[in-house]
Amino acid sequence: MTLVVVLVVALGAMLGVAGLRLAQMRSVPMASPRAYPASGPGQPGLEVSSEAWSYPSSPQVQDVLGRYFDAINSHNYGAWAATMTPAAVGEQTDAVWAKLYGKPSTQAGTIRLSRVDEVAPGRVVALVSYVTAQNPDDAPNNLKLSQVCWRVSYALAGTPPKIDVSGPSSVTLGSC
Repeated sequence: MTLVVVLVVALGAMLGVAGLRLAQMRSVPMASPRAYPASGPGQPGLEVSSEAWSYPSSPQVQDVLGRYFDAINSHNYGAWAATMTPAAVGEQTDAVWAKLYGKPSTQAGTIRLSRVDEVAPGRVVALVSYVTAQNPDDAPNNLKLSQVCWRVSYALAGTPPKIDVSGPSSVTLGSC
């Protein structure tokens, strides 16, 4: 009987902590960069919030995201593929990737890692905002602007982590 009570209390505590963590994730807005550039993408380096620094996997997440954005800015499919899971690479061949990211006018900057959340062992979600500058003809189909502001949650999996398209993610974009 005592064991049952202990198990019920422990399970309740675990569910309470999980619920609290989920509530925190939903109630904390994703931080934006300190200031958007008036034109262009801004600096290409990765800025990291103090909250994102506090997660144990933050250095590995910073590394993969830095290499991801460097690959996009240098229009280097091979470098981009090295930051992605095999499933993601399988979905975006070099030709498909070139249409999405290989446009010479597109550059990303003002990149901010706001938060890293552990969602399961070996799986994290990174909340990132950034700015792209491009020829409006190279901008996303639904937003033909020379400057676009993005807010993305990237799912990462594995050790070292790689961006995983099969994990939870979201993308919002708009004018800056």
